[in-house]
Amino acid sequence: MRAAPTDTAHSTVPGELGELLASWRRHLRAQRISPATISTYSTAVGQLAGFLARQGMPSSAADVRREHVEAFITDILEHWKPATAHNRYRGCHAFFRWLQEEGEVRDNPMERMKPPRLPEEPPPVLRAAELRALLAASERDKTFAGRRDEAVLRIFMDTGARRGEVLGLGVADVDLEEGLLRVTGKGSRTRIVPIGAQTVRALDRYLRTRAKHPRADLATLWIGKKGRLTESGLAELVRDRGLQAGIPGRVHPHMFRHAYAHMMLAAGMQETDLMAVVGWRSRDMVARYAASTRADRAIAAARALSPVDRMANDR
Repeated sequence: MRAAPTDTAHSTVPGELGELLASWRRHLRAQRISPATISTYSTAVGQLAGFLARQGMPSSAADVRREHVEAFITDILEHWKPATAHNRYRGCHAFFRWLQEEGEVRDNPMERMKPPRLPEEPPPVLRAAELRALLAASERDKTFAGRRDEAVLRIFMDTGARRGEVLGLGVADVDLEEGLLRVTGKGSRTRIVPIGAQTVRALDRYLRTRAKHPRADLATLWIGKKGRLTESGLAELVRDRGLQAGIPGRVHPHMFRHAYAHMMLAAGMQETDLMAVVGWRSRDMVARYAASTRADRAIAAARALSPVDRMANDR
């Protein structure tokens, strides 16, 4: 799949749509929308503008009609996966809704459009044996990187936090005595998440090792070779430990969020409590993240409630 345009490339969208896109991006930043979401939305509008230009369709926002956007989404579906088309739909839908709110267009051409249907393809979920192998791969490494990586992995596994939330942790966000972390999620919303004793111990080890690092003065919790650990550095960290653990396929940070949701629901955690801990506002997210292992939980619940076994125990 082709890489998404860079942040700089988004500003090169020509004509009126490009000017409006620049204004919309300023609005999104003022709303404290995450840079990743802004980039994704901008890609959608930029690709729409390019499609309209290539097809000789209207390039003025006020002249874009539903059939023009539908043609764009159809073109995406012919060349990309349904998830990509759904992503582009959401970006364009948010853009036209903003244009209408700002009075730039009278009618929203996407007001009655429905998003492309997504096939049910539950993402792979890391199993307990794979999680243990990941930890073992970092525990064997007694270097600074090993201590750091073990702490990072345990936090992912113990909290189900998003990649940006883990990466954004500061030293001041860690409370080892209470076993709590303060994370900042989407919309700059902060919440407190608990961590277990094993993760507290791993963090304590890392912080003691970190104190001897040349860049220990940094406020950010995670330090790389040249200072603050970057987003690409975090992804590389997880990928490399996955390879060392012998896990087939590419391991990425988001997989821990799915694994956490499964394990907590399987252990009996209430959906509302799970939503509060991981920072979800919709039950739809619970269903989406738990879809991959729904059958496993159903089988375990049915086995535990076996009518025949219960009748035997009642004798």
